[in-house]
Amino acid sequence: MSMNYKALTELPNDELIRQYDKIAESTCVGSNYYTEEIARRRNEKSNKLMIRLTIWITIMTAIMLLSTIVNIVIAIVK
Repeated sequence: MSMNYKALTELPNDELIRQYDKIAESTCVGSNYYTEEIARRRNEKSNKLMIRLTIWITIMTAIMLLSTIVNIVIAIVK
């Protein structure tokens, strides 16, 4: 028997992993189980790359903003 959604979302990660490991001992899986895990890992890797690129884009945008402000100040002073 499964838990309702509210109970499942309130379950701590450690307890959820413990219950998963207990059920996994007596569960047979198909090949889809492995392809889904491969896809999940690929998505996780892609997400980490996207976060790094977003940080770099933010840094570059800040540099461009500061450069523009300096350029405006120089143009006004002349």
